[in-house]
Formats: sequence, C-alpha cells, structure tokens
Amino acid sequence: MGYKSYALMAILLASLVPVIMVGTAHAQSATLTVNTDKTAYQTGDRVTISGNVGAVKAGQPVLLQVTDPKNVLVRVDQIEVMPDGSYTYTFPTGGIMKNSGEHIVVVTYGSFSQRTTFQFTSLAGPTTAPLTIDGTTYQIEYSITGGTLNSLTADKDLATITAAITSTADGNLTLKLPRNVIQSLTVDGPTGGEDEDFAVFTDGVPGIYDETATTDTYRTISIPFEQGTTEIDIVGTWMVPEFGAIAAIILAVAIVGIVAAARYNKFSFMPKFG
Repeated sequence: MGYKSYALMAILLASLVPVIMVGTAHAQSATLTVNTDKTAYQTGDRVTISGNVGAVKAGQPVLLQVTDPKNVLVRVDQIEVMPDGSYTYTFPTGGIMKNSGEHIVVVTYGSFSQRTTFQFTSLAGPTTAPLTIDGTTYQIEYSITGGTLNSLTADKDLATITAAITSTADGNLTLKLPRNVIQSLTVDGPTGGEDEDFAVFTDGVPGIYDETATTDTYRTISIPFEQGTTEIDIVGTWMVPEFGAIAAIILAVAIVGIVAAARYNKFSFMPKFG
C-alpha cells in the first residue's frame, strides 16, 4: 500500500472519530434510566424509584430530585449505585408533599439526566383556592391532575368563574362549588326551580364535565382538559346575592330607626280616617 493510500486511510479514520465519540456519548446518556413502581400515589403510600446508570463510575452516586406541581422541591437525596449499575430508592409520601397533581422525578448521574413523572393525591386535607367577589373572599375546594391551578376569578355580571391553569398534560380540574357562591338553575335567582347544567368552556371552546357530587350546599364538577389549556370558564345562572350581608345590616338599622321614630314621635304610616 502506497503512502497515498495510508494518507487517505488516516483521513477517513480521523473523520470517523467525532462520529464515534458522539455515538458513544448518546449511548451513555441513553443507558441512564429511571422508573417508579406505580404511576399514581396518595398520602400514606411509599414511592419506589429505580433504574440503571449503565457504566458505573466508582464512588459516584445518583442525585435524585422530586418537585411538585407548584415547582416546590419536596425530595432531594443521593442514591448509592450497585456494582451492576442499578439503584433503588424508597420514600414515604406526606409531610411537605401536600400538593395534589403531577410530580416530576429527575435523576442525574455525572453529566447525564433522565426524568419521569407520577401523580399524587393529597389526603391531608382539602386544597383550596381563593375566589374574591365584591370584596368578599371564598375558599373553593379543588383538585387537579395534569397541571396546576394558578388562580380563580369571578365575573358576577356573567355568573362566571374563570380558572387560570398551567397544563403539562391531559388532565382534570375538579371544583366543589358552594351554592351560596354560584348556582345554575332553571329559575332565575339563588333558589327555586331545579339544577341545570353549567356551561363549561376550555380556552373559549365549549367543553364537558362530570358532576361527581351534589348536595343542598354544593355541587362538585370535574372538567377534563387537554395539554396546553390555559383557561377554563364555568358559567351559571346566578352568582352571590346582590343583597349581601352589609346591605342586610344597613336595612336592619334603617328599620329600627323608623320604628323608633314612629314610637317616640307618635308617627304612624297608617292613614287616619274620620
């Protein structure tokens, strides 16, 4: 083989080195895996996370981080890697882990990272969001999967509650709607007639919902939404009485004043005859 042939072969080998290195790097990152033993948990369950790092680096642990739907870090730890490259880590739910919804697990080994998710339902107590109407704030119980509820706002004139959400996957928003806050009835006003469906819109498009509980004091509805949804509207026929508590107090004081005036000034609203 002539020197030209050797030179050509050297050039070809040199050109292959970056390709081999890139391929090796991708292979190494692909070998890092992470899994959970279940896809959904609730308060009191134990979460088991496991996987394999591929090529073992002596003394190098796996870094584990778990964040909740509000991007709060609820778990961080280092996991020992076994000689075969496997790792396992188990922790209990509860404690600071109190927000229902999608939790993100990120494991890091050296310069590579992998992630997975699981759903968590908090049983520690109801999660509530504030809804302010005419200066009065009501706490609305809710749960959400596939995203995060950012806020609840009200349009009293349209009898509408708007939920602003961040959706990272297809999910459901469940709201426990007090009847003294919003109603949807066949007759105008807070009482009378029968319950009728709320009108629901997801990003302005008519949607559907399931009514999961109905009592004399509230109606609970669960609204499915698609990944990417940012706004959900719930439209009823009535929202919070025009005649509120402050107005009732003012009227009561006025009535007492009129009665007192009539008593002490011998003033009567009744017409006199004769």
